[in-house]
Amino acid sequence: MSAKFLCDLYTPGEANVIVFGVPIGKESKKVLSSLRETSDYVEIFNIDKKINLLDDVRICDTGNLRLKKLDEITTTTKNILDVKKVPLILGGGHLLTLYTLKAFKGVKLIVFDAHCDLKEKYEDEKIMDLDFVKGIKFDPRINDATWLRRACEFIDPNDIFLIGVRSCDEHEFDFIKKNGISYVTPNQIKKDIQGVKKMLRKFLDGSRVYISVDIDAFDPSIAPKVDHPEPNGLFLNEFMELIEAFDKSKLAGLDLCCIKDLNDNQRTEFLGIRVVLEILSLLSR
Repeated sequence: MSAKFLCDLYTPGEANVIVFGVPIGKESKKVLSSLRETSDYVEIFNIDKKINLLDDVRICDTGNLRLKKLDEITTTTKNILDVKKVPLILGGGHLLTLYTLKAFKGVKLIVFDAHCDLKEKYEDEKIMDLDFVKGIKFDPRINDATWLRRACEFIDPNDIFLIGVRSCDEHEFDFIKKNGISYVTPNQIKKDIQGVKKMLRKFLDGSRVYISVDIDAFDPSIAPKVDHPEPNGLFLNEFMELIEAFDKSKLAGLDLCCIKDLNDNQRTEFLGIRVVLEILSLLSR
């Protein structure tokens, strides 16, 4: 691997954030390379806030996993947590989050996503491509469309908050209501973002938080490189304002996933990297 993610200037021992890539999906290695290469061109200074977003953030990129089994994601994450570092996982399909979360205990889960990913089982060609790993058989019960349903088997659903959702079926919605999963749609955010921030602060209540970002949470006009581009998504200014509600919580880990490889410009990668920078800035507050 040639390019590294953001300011990789530290050894694993010196760093407080350890980055690794999870190549789930047929085109994931290309996407991970593009993210790392693009990160060289993104400024880490926020001119509106007049701050360096990586103050007190020391990053080490350890490269991509060579997956032979998905449990390796859990093991790698746990090893990072054991040495008191914050894991930053780049993907690949959203399935990676299920295995990352297995390494955590006592965290609140925030998921930025257009989709609920709460189906009991699901299978189609796009999902199979998203979750492709050579040598690992596709499972209709454990994939990008079902990963959060499986996570609810070991995480209290009351500790889950979905942000930006605008696509689900009635069975998923019934599951949300019956199990007490919190959620806000882009329409709710646009109508009353201050009210949503109050909801988030109450939900987080100063807890340790894991943040998962599926880039399709954002509107396709600014994030076109996705497999399921749902209209009426979030915009960056809304995301940045919502992140202010996390200021009393402790960032335990984060991931960025579901960017698709397309032969166009790198606006989706630039957006994803800016999102990661805003989240990492929580470590400096």
